[in-house]
Amino acid sequence: MTPRPAMFERMGPKFAKAFGNADAVFMVDGVARPAVRVILRVWRETDLAEEQEQAVEGTTHLLAVSASAVPGLASQRDSVTIGGVTYQVINIDDDARAMLRISLAGDI
Repeated sequence: MTPRPAMFERMGPKFAKAFGNADAVFMVDGVARPAVRVILRVWRETDLAEEQEQAVEGTTHLLAVSASAVPGLASQRDSVTIGGVTYQVINIDDDARAMLRISLAGDI
């Protein structure tokens, strides 16, 4: 992976401040980090199950956080607490831009 350009490094906290809609505490390698502002997105999708042709609803939870706010964050190991409830980090998408996109396990 290429290093994160300095311009993107500075943009992350500004995006979080402008568009953030939740505060989160990340547990990184067993150590709680200070609370950071995050952007929480929720998608609800409905589709038909193939075998029963029954409507099935799925929910996807994505969290965007400034990459500089959570160094060392790892999927499957770390967690995040939002509103007093803790969720497992199941995937981290890092394309070396300003924000990390994090998929969460559980229903928010």
